Amino acid sequence: MASKKLIIAASLALAIILSVAAVPTMGYAAEAAAPKPVSAPRAELSDVTGHWAEGAINTLVKMGVVAGYPDGSFRPEAPVTRAELAKIVARTFGYAPTVDTKFADMEAHWAEPFVSALDTAEVVTGYPDGTFRPSQNVSRAELATIMARVAQLGKVGVADASSWTPTFRDVDSTHWAFRHVEVARRLDIIPIHFGLVFEPDRPATRGETAHMVKSLAESEFARGTALQVSPKTETINLKNAAGNTQVIQVDPETVIYRNGVVSDLESVHKNDSIYAVGTGYGATRFVMAEGAITKEDITKKVSALTDGIITPDQVDAISRGKWNEARNGMSPALAQRLVEMGLTDEEAQALLDQEWNALPELAQRRLAMALSEEIGVSPELIEAVMNRDWKSARSYAELEVAEILLSRFLNM
Repeated sequence: MASKKLIIAASLALAIILSVAAVPTMGYAAEAAAPKPVSAPRAELSDVTGHWAEGAINTLVKMGVVAGYPDGSFRPEAPVTRAELAKIVARTFGYAPTVDTKFADMEAHWAEPFVSALDTAEVVTGYPDGTFRPSQNVSRAELATIMARVAQLGKVGVADASSWTPTFRDVDSTHWAFRHVEVARRLDIIPIHFGLVFEPDRPATRGETAHMVKSLAESEFARGTALQVSPKTETINLKNAAGNTQVIQVDPETVIYRNGVVSDLESVHKNDSIYAVGTGYGATRFVMAEGAITKEDITKKVSALTDGIITPDQVDAISRGKWNEARNGMSPALAQRLVEMGLTDEEAQALLDQEWNALPELAQRRLAMALSEEIGVSPELIEAVMNRDWKSARSYAELEVAEILLSRFLNM
């Protein structure tokens, strides 16, 4: 989240953003389709009968994903290593093995093809020192994170996860894996025996891994173009790549995103690109929609950048110049946030009161410089926005876009 984003300048600059022509965007729904599980003949294991994860383990055996150890055992209570997990995930979801590894400790390792495949797909990552550490145990938090990435839901909750009610007592919104754990919980792939305590740092066992992998493999995935969206029946009819029609049923538990921002079914439009993920028993839990950018998308995005301190309605009011309409209820929180960013009480109040001109010239410049560093745009653009000099603001914005494009071009 952008806890230090410029709240007022971002909102006022909305008038510039809203003038940009609507264009299709690429995001969650633009990712490749979820890999398909593989299958193969079954082999027997000696130590899984009666184990709580017996069904999941035997399913993976039938799929040809696991075959156990040379002694015929599976060792369901043993910790799963990073190499073992890579093999299980790659085989289950059909990631094509490669040998283009970039990790210093994976060359010629038996798991290199699987690790390389998952690294290419951005499902696993290495460590800052360039290693993968294949023999290291995988924690429960890491396992949940990898499952979320396989489901192509790794980015879910970036802007809104803190608003979710924690399922587990020991994984709240401050934990690095909070949103991934919550995604796994919503997909109902977490073993029931975890109860109300997740123990995120505890090594995940091979049995727990088998359960979560098998459960995700049985989840329902749908991708296509929206033919019809019906808030009344809470359904989305979509046409998939095969040309067939599918019906996506949503319910109060379904999390809906449009253009990367938490939304609702009413905001999803015909012809939007849709990616939906549901549980193994058919309950849709996530719908990712991508389409032409709308004013509603932008107001929600700006609101998210302010951590919700400014609501989408207030952002809309500010963009229409209705400052007094937007001011009600948000001034104290905004003033406090501005002071936390380094402004004096007087400067914060002047900004909230739109008395930019009441500030001395040096104070204006100092404030513009400070805010420039926070949001990464030029002080001139900020001053133009604060002075409501939209002509100059547009010119400065166009120049900055040109500089960014030129810089990227030269660095290609």
